[in-house]
Amino acid sequence: MNNVPTSEHFTIEELCRSQVAVCLGIDNEPKREDIIANLKRLAFHTLEAVRILNGNKPITITSGYRCKELNRAVGGVATSQHQCGCAADLVVGSAEDNRRLFEKIKSSGSVPFDQLILEPKAGWIHVSYVEGGNRFQIIDRS
Repeated sequence: MNNVPTSEHFTIEELCRSQVAVCLGIDNEPKREDIIANLKRLAFHTLEAVRILNGNKPITITSGYRCKELNRAVGGVATSQHQCGCAADLVVGSAEDNRRLFEKIKSSGSVPFDQLILEPKAGWIHVSYVEGGNRFQIIDRS
């Protein structure tokens, strides 16, 4: 997979990287153009806005696109937005840093998202973007 930029700070490779896929020999490269387009929209509209809220400091994507096989392997739900390239899980440091960023995203009004989920026990923030259909659903699993 090449390092195709999706936005100023994110690449397709970064949004598809998975240690689980590597360990299990799963090809997690998106093959469909609609999935690649969704990844680009997610990065451009949502992840870049999250990075700005984080003081323009890097954010780490722990899970982005997941093919169906990878989604099953990690225990993802069958309807996961990760499978269509519309979702990413991210971290910015400690659990407290993640919570602060979650609260900033939730209250900012400047980050377009479909779902915003804080997963403190798992240690990440889930964010998704759906072109023309964002619900602005917020879930805090604390």
